[in-house]
Amino acid sequence: MQLKVIKRDPEIPYRLHSHEFNELVFVVSGRGVNYTKSEQQPLQEGSVFFIPPGVEHGYKDAENLVLYNIIYARNLLGRKFLDLPSLPGYCSIFMETQSIPYLLLSPSQTAELIPLIQMMEKEADDQSYGSGSRPLALAYLIELIISLSRIWDQTPRETNQGTRRLWEVISYMDQHLDTSLSTEDLVEVANMSTSTLNRLFKQSTGLSPIEFHIHKRVAHACTLIQRRGLSMSQVSEACGFKDPNYFSRQFRKVMGMSPKQYQQIFTSRFT
Repeated sequence: MQLKVIKRDPEIPYRLHSHEFNELVFVVSGRGVNYTKSEQQPLQEGSVFFIPPGVEHGYKDAENLVLYNIIYARNLLGRKFLDLPSLPGYCSIFMETQSIPYLLLSPSQTAELIPLIQMMEKEADDQSYGSGSRPLALAYLIELIISLSRIWDQTPRETNQGTRRLWEVISYMDQHLDTSLSTEDLVEVANMSTSTLNRLFKQSTGLSPIEFHIHKRVAHACTLIQRRGLSMSQVSEACGFKDPNYFSRQFRKVMGMSPKQYQQIFTSRFT
């Protein structure tokens, strides 16, 4: 085994354990807790963390937790592989040997990287000789690692306490991906002031609560587009955007492309 992508749907509670390989975990949906002997970290959609060889960890309090495990040999990428160690984010995430670094992606970042992981999974599973699948899977891994390293450098570090305080609000957002929400709605759910809610969201995600919810709705639209079979007006309606033109503008703002362009790119990658 040099590189393998395993989707856990769902991930179940798991006792403390360790591996001899590198493990990169990408949470797609649900929630839970990743724990070690000394700390606990809440998990939610967009949580990403790296587990070095020999570090013990486990899962508990899993609720519909779905994640990708990207496991690769400890010598697949050397400590001086090309210029990766020149990226501060790479050093912070992938060269830490005693603890588990955590990163929380925005919903749009999650939606953008999931197809990359799926392509890596497809190529890593291809065992045919001479197809180029193994180097292509490695190329996707490197692209993912660089993307996460750059995001790390641009994202304020969230605190465990701050993330926990947002759980109820984010859960409420997850239950209302088919409609727009106001700041007043979220303040009532959070049971905190508007300024505190905005501050915690900015610290944890780099976005305001309303922006974060729009990102989640756009990420939901990406999932619906990936499933295929729905028209863009149906996708727009399912994500709470009554005006397809407004949906298209918000989608472009978040994803950097129109819904149609995303559909074409995703379709071409998997056909």
